[in-house]
Amino acid sequence: MSDDADGDATGSNGAELNEAVAAFLAGADDVYDEYDRGYVDADAALSVLSSRIDDLRAAAEDDGEE
Repeated sequence: MSDDADGDATGSNGAELNEAVAAFLAGADDVYDEYDRGYVDADAALSVLSSRIDDLRAAAEDDGEE
């Protein structure tokens, strides 16, 4: 039964990682859309994407630790 508990914890962590990926993709889509519309320049878009990548990387590292 301890396997079930581990599976639940892994499932929870996997869900958190899935949420982080979904948030990253949605945010990246927003940045691309704003860039395409001319609302932000390339440097600003890259800065926002870099920040979102850092957030995603942190979520993946947190998932790997547990």
